[in-house]
Parts: sequence; C-alpha cells; structure tokens
Amino acid sequence: MVDKKAITRDARGRALRVYTLDDGTKWTVKQASNKLNAKWKRNDTSIPMMRGRLNKSSNPEVIFGKPHITKPRTVLTKTEEDTAREMMNLALKNI
Repeated sequence: MVDKKAITRDARGRALRVYTLDDGTKWTVKQASNKLNAKWKRNDTSIPMMRGRLNKSSNPEVIFGKPHITKPRTVLTKTEEDTAREMMNLALKNI
C-alpha cells in the first residue's frame, strides 16, 4: 500500500513513493526491484513489473515471489520444407 505521508527524495530532488508492506518494512520501487533481482539471481526484472506488484499487494511473499516469464523468447526456425515450398511458389509465379 502507498503511504501518502512517507515521501523520500532522490539525488535530483524528485519525490519517490514509499510502499509499506504488511511486515512494516518500507520500500521504494527501485529498492524492491534490486532485492528481487538479488533474491532470485536475475537481472531482467523490470521496474514496471515491480510497481505493479507493489500496487496490487502488500504481502511480502507475493511481492518478492519468483518472477514468471510470460513471453516466449525462442526464434522460429525455417525448415527445409519451408524453403522448398517458397522456392516452388517462386518458380510457379514466374512461369
């Protein structure tokens, strides 16, 4: 949950939101993201993901749970059949 009274300032003087969790700890989005990266030994968790977790819940187990990859990161491969089909289509167009 967002604690409206607890506002800190970064090095540039901008206000940062401070989220208070159920266990009483106070976190900014960047601090929580760094903790999540350190806990799961990852470096690809994003700031918007952490902001969403902090806005949805104040339970530390939910916020610092294991991040899930939602998009597949595989590259589609082209098979020989696909290449042969493309060549046949090209040949038929040029007749």
